[in-house]
Amino acid sequence: MTTVNLIDKIPQAFKFMVVGAIAALVHFLAVILLVEFFSFQPLVANFFAFLIAFCVSFTGQRLFTFANSNKTIRQSLLPYFLISLTSFICNELLLSLAIYLLHLPYQSALILVLLIVAIGTFFSSKYWAFAKT
Repeated sequence: MTTVNLIDKIPQAFKFMVVGAIAALVHFLAVILLVEFFSFQPLVANFFAFLIAFCVSFTGQRLFTFANSNKTIRQSLLPYFLISLTSFICNELLLSLAIYLLHLPYQSALILVLLIVAIGTFFSSKYWAFAKT
């Protein structure tokens, strides 16, 4: 059995979680780096981390999770970006609430928010950005 056959047998939701976890880790570490070493405010750092993590996420989701999609990269990039942008807006709002209303440390708040937003991103990606036509 080839590696490709083994990868095809992995459930799509699990692949999405793996890629999402990697992108979330990149996002989280970018925020920490920007806040702790470059003195960015957490919400500003969150925006730049989103842009970095988007590149990681789209590449992984397109090439690994939804590799069997018959949409071209060009066809799936805009819908996925819109999904990601919407997710980021939710992320930023929830992070703001968690930091300024609930007074959670930004690191804990960010982990919680990234997990919540990932669920909506999976379903939107599966049924819109990478849906088979």
